[in-house]
Amino acid sequence: MVAESFLRHAPADGSAPQLLSIQRDPERAATLEGTIGSVQLRYHSLQLVPVDLVDDLPGIWHALLEAVEGYLADGSSEVPYPSIDANILLTGTGSIAKFTVGKVRHIVDAGELVEGILGGAADYFGFASGAQDAPIARIGRLRTRVAAAGLSA
Repeated sequence: MVAESFLRHAPADGSAPQLLSIQRDPERAATLEGTIGSVQLRYHSLQLVPVDLVDDLPGIWHALLEAVEGYLADGSSEVPYPSIDANILLTGTGSIAKFTVGKVRHIVDAGELVEGILGGAADYFGFASGAQDAPIARIGRLRTRVAAAGLSA
């Protein structure tokens, strides 16, 4: 599972905006203003999140963390994207989960998915300037719950 955060970069020359990975180019990404971007989750060769779902990046990560929290509590969770018309749906039993973002649905290993989301969120909030300690603490609590549930990949 690969989790990657992208920030939108609108070049000064007026050319089309691009998405810039904070993992692949952290120095350049650190110079960008704003928080509009996208999250990409790749499970083996599958793209789990449609690339056109561009929204508030910290909001996307908070929504994904909320989906994991609901999944751990009830086995099912549906969470809206921060400001666009798309939902995150995470359901399942045992080691298998159905993960839907927008209109894209995949069956995945629950442990790999949850660990990937937590790792990606930790990477993003560790990168984001001015990030509060609360998201990192939330991720730590979720990792404890994941281990207790036996979902570690």
